[in-house]
Amino acid sequence: MYRILILIMMHVTADFLLQDNCLSKLKATKFIALLAHVGIYTTFFIVFSPLILGFTFMQGLVFSLINGGTHLVVDFFTSKLKRIYWHKSEARYVAVVTFDHAIHISILIATYIYMYPKVLAIL
Repeated sequence: MYRILILIMMHVTADFLLQDNCLSKLKATKFIALLAHVGIYTTFFIVFSPLILGFTFMQGLVFSLINGGTHLVVDFFTSKLKRIYWHKSEARYVAVVTFDHAIHISILIATYIYMYPKVLAIL
C-alpha cells in the first residue's frame, strides 16, 4: 500500500510541484509546452523511480517512458477540456482535473502492478 502512496506523491511532485502555472496554462494551447511538461514529468520518473521504487535503471526507464507517453495522450485531451471550462463552469473544470489525475494515477498503478505482479500479494 505504501508504494501506491509513493506513486501518488511522485505524480503530484512531477505534475504540480515541478511545473509552474504558466506552463500549466500553455500546455492547452501550445504543443511545445505540452511536450515540455511531459518531458519534465518523464525525466523526474526516470531519475527517481529506480531510487524510490527499487527499479533497475532499465525498469525505471521503461516504466517512465510508458507513463510519460500515456501522460502526453491524456493531457493532450484533458488540457483542451480544461481550457473550455476554465471560465465557463468551475464544477466542470474541477471534474476534468479530477478525471485527469484519476487516469494518470490509475495508469501509474496499473503499470507498476504489471511490472511487479508480486506487489498484489503485498497489498
